[in-house]
Amino acid sequence: MRLRKNMKRAAAVALALSVALSAAAPAALAKDYYIENGDITVTVTEEGDTYVRVGEAKDKDDIGVKDDTDVVIKGGEDPNKTAGNNSDGAADDDTADEAEGQKPVVDAEPGEPAEETGTELVVWPENVNSGEDQKKDEPADAEPKTPDTQKPEGETDADTLEASTEQKPVEKAAEDHDDDEDVMTFEANTASTLTKVANEAVQNIIKIINNCTKKDTTVTIENVNIYQYAYDYKAAMSVEGAGDTTLKLVGDNTLRGGFSRAGLEKDDEYSTGKLTITAEDTSASLKAYGGQNSAGIGGGSYHSTSKLEIANGKIYAESGSNMGAGIGGGMRGKGEVTISGGDVTAHGGHTAACIGGGFRGSGDVTILGGTVTAIPAEGSNSNVTGIGGGFGCDEKSTVRILGGVVDAVGNGCGSGIGGGEGDAQGAEVEIGGGAQVTAKGGLGDNEFNRGPGAAIGTNGDVGGKAGKELDVNVSGECTVTRIDSNLPADCAHKWTLVSSTPAPVGQLGEKVYECSSCGSTRTVYKFVLPEPAPVEEEQNGRIVLTVIGAPYEMHQESAHYIVTADSDTATLFGCLGNLADLKAQGVDTLVFRTESRETALDIDTMLSLGAEDTLFTLTHSGSSATLTVGGADHNELIH
Repeated sequence: MRLRKNMKRAAAVALALSVALSAAAPAALAKDYYIENGDITVTVTEEGDTYVRVGEAKDKDDIGVKDDTDVVIKGGEDPNKTAGNNSDGAADDDTADEAEGQKPVVDAEPGEPAEETGTELVVWPENVNSGEDQKKDEPADAEPKTPDTQKPEGETDADTLEASTEQKPVEKAAEDHDDDEDVMTFEANTASTLTKVANEAVQNIIKIINNCTKKDTTVTIENVNIYQYAYDYKAAMSVEGAGDTTLKLVGDNTLRGGFSRAGLEKDDEYSTGKLTITAEDTSASLKAYGGQNSAGIGGGSYHSTSKLEIANGKIYAESGSNMGAGIGGGMRGKGEVTISGGDVTAHGGHTAACIGGGFRGSGDVTILGGTVTAIPAEGSNSNVTGIGGGFGCDEKSTVRILGGVVDAVGNGCGSGIGGGEGDAQGAEVEIGGGAQVTAKGGLGDNEFNRGPGAAIGTNGDVGGKAGKELDVNVSGECTVTRIDSNLPADCAHKWTLVSSTPAPVGQLGEKVYECSSCGSTRTVYKFVLPEPAPVEEEQNGRIVLTVIGAPYEMHQESAHYIVTADSDTATLFGCLGNLADLKAQGVDTLVFRTESRETALDIDTMLSLGAEDTLFTLTHSGSSATLTVGGADHNELIH
C-alpha cells in the first residue's frame, strides 16, 4: 500500500516537472483540451485574442489562458492527466479506486442499453430514446392533455396543444428495473471490464463567447460526448457573442442538452454572429439532442436562432420530446437555418418543424446542397412539419431549396413543407438549382379533429379538412415530388407522363408525371437547350466560343476569360478542348456574364469531367443558371 502511494507521488512530481519545463519553452503547437477535465470556456476578445479556461473561474475576471492557435477540444481520457490526484498531490488508495470505479459510462449509441456488469442499474432522469418512448419522460405531475371537445371556452387548438405538452422539470429519476432500455451503469472495477463502451459521456459543458467581429474563429471538437441531465438546465455546448464562429467536427461527437436547453445552442438573445458547422472529412459526425421544448441544434425553450449554417459533416439533430425543432427554434422560437452541404437528418418535436420554427415559430430555411432528411422521429407525437413553420405560427415562413436532395415529411396535421396556422399557413417556397425534392404531409390528428397536411402547403384544418397544396416558385431546374399522405414510405411508384409544357430555348419546360397506382405527382422542370452547334475555329490565336440566343463579346483579363452576352437569357456552348486551349494561354477561370447574372467556372475542374471532345452548355435565364457537361447536370460547379 505504501509503495503504491509513493509511486503515485513520484508520478505527480514528474508531471509537475514536465509542466514547468514545457511552460518555459515557446508554444509552437496547438494545445488539446480534454472535456473530462472540466467545463471549457473559449473567450475571444473584441481585438481577436483567444483565451481558454478549463474548470470554474477563480474570480469574475478569470477568462483563462491565452491561446494563439485554433482551439481543439477532445473527448476521452487526457493522456497527460494522472489518475486519482487530490489537492495535496497524493491520493488515498480507497478514494482513487472509488473515483475510478464510479465514472458514469454512456453507450455511444443513445437508446441502447449499456452493458451490464453485475452492478446497480440506475435509470436515466430523461429518456435517451426518441419516438414512442418519449411518453415515458413525462413526470407524474404533467398537465393532462385536453381533448378538443373539452377545450375551455375561447381557447385555440394551439393553446390547448401547448398546455397539453409542456412539462415540469424532472426533479428525480424514478426507478424502473423493468426497462433496461434507459439505464446507466457504474463500473464495479476498472475500465478494462467493459467491452461495449466506445466513449465515456461527461457532464461538463463547452461554451464559446466570441466577441470579435473582425475575423472568423474556428473551434474543433473531436470525439466529444456530453450528456446533461434534465435537471441540470444546461446546454451541452453553446455559442454566444457578435463574432462569427466555425465549429469543425472530427470523429464522432454527441451533445445532449438538459431541460429547456439545446444540445448545441445558439440563441439570438445571446448570439448575433454566425455559426457554421463543418468538417473536412465527410464522415465526421455530430449527434445533437435537445432537452424538453428545445432544439437539437439552435434555440432553447422560448428562444429563436438565426445565422446558423451546416456546411459539411454527418449531422443528426433531434429536439426534446415536445415543441422544439430538430434544427432551428425552441418552443415559440423562430428558426433561420442554411444547409449548404453534408448529410443532415433532423427530427422535430410535437407541433414543431424538423427544420425551421419551434411551436408557434416561423421558419426561414435555405438549402443549397447536401442530402437533407426532415422527418418526425419514429413513433413521435403528431402535428410535426417537415420544413417550415411550427404549428400555431401566425407568420408566413420561407423555404428556399436551390440544390441538394431533400426529403421532407410531416405527421399528424403537419405538412411536408409549409406549417403555420390560419392565414399564415404554408410557406413561400422556391425550388431550383437542380434540387430533387420529395414532400409528404401527415395523416391528420383525430384527437384534435384536424385533417391531413399537404405535401407542400398548409396544415390540416379543423373539422377534418385536408391541407391545401400550394404552388412553388420554380427558379431553375428541379424535380418536385408530392407524395400522398396515406402511402407507406416504401411505396413503389409507377410514373406515367400526363402533361408536358413546351418552352422557348433558355426557358424552363415542365413535365408532369403521375403514379398510376397511388396518384402521387412528380413535376420535372428543365431548361430547354439549343440544338448542338459547331464551335467556332480559332482566330488569330484567340479561342472563340459560341453564345446562342444573344449578341456577345469576349476578352481575356489576366487569368480570366470573360464572355459577355447582351441579353437576360443566353447559352454559352463549347467543348472541353476549348477550355484546354484557354488554359494553355494562362486562363484558369471562364466567366459568363448576362444582364442579370455572372457565372465563373474553374477550368481545371471542368477538364476533369471528360475528354476534349466533351460538349458543355452554360445557360442563363434571368438570375438562374444551369450547367451540363456531356449531357449530365453539373450545377454544383456554378459559382
